[in-house]
Amino acid sequence: MFPEEQRGRGYRLRHDVGVLKLASLAAGLAVVVVVAGLNVVVAAARVTGDPPVLVPWNRIGDITLGELQARVQSEYGTEGYGYHVAGRDGDIIEGYYRLHGSPVAVVFQGGRVHDIGFATRYYRTTSGFRVGSAIPLGPCHKTATNPCEHRWRGFVWNGWVKATPCKCWVKVGRGAKSLAVTPDNFMKPWTFIYATHGRVTGIHLAWKFVD
Repeated sequence: MFPEEQRGRGYRLRHDVGVLKLASLAAGLAVVVVVAGLNVVVAAARVTGDPPVLVPWNRIGDITLGELQARVQSEYGTEGYGYHVAGRDGDIIEGYYRLHGSPVAVVFQGGRVHDIGFATRYYRTTSGFRVGSAIPLGPCHKTATNPCEHRWRGFVWNGWVKATPCKCWVKVGRGAKSLAVTPDNFMKPWTFIYATHGRVTGIHLAWKFVD
């Protein structure tokens, strides 16, 4: 499981009064609901026109990084009406929508979409890339800091390391190649593609990542 203590600002899914626990999985920010001995009904977001779109690397469906919270909630639902709140911290609201049979994490900060995380295969790029797609590890590239760096379409494998490597492909910025995966580039867009045995298990899109 993806550890709860790995925290970027706006990236802290926690528990809600011991009733519902949102656990971040190795699939990025995908979340599951754990009911602790209580009968809790979790309503799905009432969305009929959610397109199966993944726009690299800032949009899924009709939810785009940086856009207004009010716009998203007008389509996907407000708190208690499709949007399930996991925690609050100042101007940060952490929660998720249940879409296409899977939780889709959406974190709002300052009235805008700050993070999106999902593990559903529903969203895909125009070329068909989605959760479940294969990413080859590819050859080693020697750098000044890494004797064997693996790259894929601008991403770097295990580019983000805290106590342990993230087990993910990381890309910083919006260019064709990733900026340096260092704290110097916090507050910029970061994308994390989690993979196991060469296949994508989840994706986390961050608008202004800090950890």
